[in-house]
Amino acid sequence: MPRETISVTHLTNINDLKNELNWKDFKIKTPNNSFLTYKNFELVAVGYPNQEQERWDMVIKDTRYNTQEDLIYALVVAGKLLKIGKSITTMKKRIQSYHCGKQAYREKPNATNSATNWFILQSVLSIAMPVEIYVLYIPQTEGEFMGWKYHNRISKEIEGKIIKAFADQYHFKPIGNKQN
Repeated sequence: MPRETISVTHLTNINDLKNELNWKDFKIKTPNNSFLTYKNFELVAVGYPNQEQERWDMVIKDTRYNTQEDLIYALVVAGKLLKIGKSITTMKKRIQSYHCGKQAYREKPNATNSATNWFILQSVLSIAMPVEIYVLYIPQTEGEFMGWKYHNRISKEIEGKIIKAFADQYHFKPIGNKQN
């Protein structure tokens, strides 16, 4: 029997989140001995499950949802932390990527959509409760090299450090961060 992983199963009801961290309990120690908590994140949008269109209907709470790039985000359902992630693009574009986790796309031969996108979208649709999207805005840096201007995208590095600190603190990762 093949081993079931995040890529072949998804959450089916709210009880599947019972062992996940309460968002308001999120608190990890940082290298400078301060703490990163849920209070450092800003609620930027709420996605309401729309099973008919297999997507989330978004209510935007902060206009930076559409414009700010390079960020860390948390997906929270019923007060439980589902996933910590990063986006080098805007949150709007990241949510559009989650909407590519449709079942029909997954069933196509040689399907290339992300297992994580499928897992997150299908889980939220099955749980049938709103997903709150919180964002931690990372300071952006710019530079110039031989006349070329560039922007450093550090969200991937910071995301990895946050997830490691989370795992060290709580001895597990959020269920949406267990992709294979």
